[in-house]
Amino acid sequence: MTILFTQYWDVNPGDYDEYSKFVSEEFNPGLEKMGIQLVGGFYVAVGSGPRIMAVGTVKNDKGLLAALSSREYRILSTKIMKYIYNYGSKVWIPTGMFRNRSFNIQTGAWKFNQYYDIVPGKEDEHNRFVREEAIPMMKQLGVPVTHGWRLSIGTGPRILAECTALSFADIAEAVDTAEYRKLSRTLKKQFTMHFSSRILAPTGRVEVPYLIMGMMKGF
Repeated sequence: MTILFTQYWDVNPGDYDEYSKFVSEEFNPGLEKMGIQLVGGFYVAVGSGPRIMAVGTVKNDKGLLAALSSREYRILSTKIMKYIYNYGSKVWIPTGMFRNRSFNIQTGAWKFNQYYDIVPGKEDEHNRFVREEAIPMMKQLGVPVTHGWRLSIGTGPRILAECTALSFADIAEAVDTAEYRKLSRTLKKQFTMHFSSRILAPTGRVEVPYLIMGMMKGF
């Protein structure tokens, strides 16, 4: 079962160049060596919270525990704190509807993430609504639900519905439709609480090295 490890932060004013060099040359390669596969780097284009998000996956909880308890991770996490503030992290596990779906690097992908808690006692109705109405409609609108996560470690809403698009314009066009507004209104009024959303833009720090490695395999 894939486990999602997300880290959030803001960059100290004036430290961006040094931060950028450290992340590209030490932090990201170091996480990969520990077994945390980086699948996305994003900045929050619309929404609240820290502006930078790093997304990694591990195959199981033992792999994540081994990485986070290692000396190498302690050194990396100490070093990056020199350049950032508002740091936080969360561990997510797949929801039942997406438990067997793999999670890989999606080059150039924008994310429309929706976070919420399910109203107690409404779990079955919520799941049926998502499966029968929300997922088909979001696919029709061109911003499909590509994964669903349940918060295992961390604070905040327990559910993350992750939608994917090729551009900001695709997301903006989808959320401006009557169909999305009806879908969102039903979800918020009948099944959820503490609802919020974010639009995430790719930074390129993960995708570009991935593409270069793919190109070099042919040489």
